[in-house]
Amino acid sequence: MQTTVENSAPQAGPMLWTARALYGLATLFMLFDSGAKLFVAPGVADAFRRQDMSLSLAPVIATILLALTVLYVIPRTSVFGAVLLTGYFGGACACNLRAGFGPFETLFPVIFGIVVWAPIYLLNKDVRRLIPVLRR
Repeated sequence: MQTTVENSAPQAGPMLWTARALYGLATLFMLFDSGAKLFVAPGVADAFRRQDMSLSLAPVIATILLALTVLYVIPRTSVFGAVLLTGYFGGACACNLRAGFGPFETLFPVIFGIVVWAPIYLLNKDVRRLIPVLRR
């Protein structure tokens, strides 16, 4: 059974271009977020302070996110990368909830998890078979 995104991708059309755009958006955001955490941008320092987390964890979290992003962008490991990113985003959601962040900040990782899975869902028939969306 093939689970790579490339092997099950449609040849052309709106679904392919939508998936590519979402892949690009998700990847760029995760690279930007990794960089911000790696170089401890002021917004990152503020968020870590509000979460009561040690700022020394920022580079560690950045490295984890970068490794998961690499798995996500490699076609043969994209589904595995998305599964691991789902856990990462779940942890981010839990940290934000525990810190008392607002609804948007708390739910943003969940929304972004959907953005991460959307291109895989659009391009991979095996994933579509596992998570059917019925049309009526």
